[in-house]
Amino acid sequence: MTASEKLYQLIQNFSENQINEVLHFAEFLHQKQLPSPQPQVIPPGTLTGLRGIAKRPEPAPSDQELQTDYTDYLTQKYQ
Repeated sequence: MTASEKLYQLIQNFSENQINEVLHFAEFLHQKQLPSPQPQVIPPGTLTGLRGIAKRPEPAPSDQELQTDYTDYLTQKYQ
C-alpha cells in the first residue's frame, strides 16, 4: 500500500475539521517546495526609495539645543 493510499484510508474516519487541518498542512508543505520569490526592487522615485535623503551629515541636535532654539524662535515670533 502506498503512502497516499494509507493517508486516504486514515482520513476516512476524520471529521471535516481534521481533514481541513491535514489539507492546510499539505498546502504548507507544498508552499515550502516552491522557489522563493525574488526580492522586489524598489523603483526610483518612490517615497521608500528616498529614505535617508534628508539625513544630516552632523549628529542630531540634543534635546537641550532643540528646546533653546524653539524658545528663541517663539520669543522672536511673539515680541
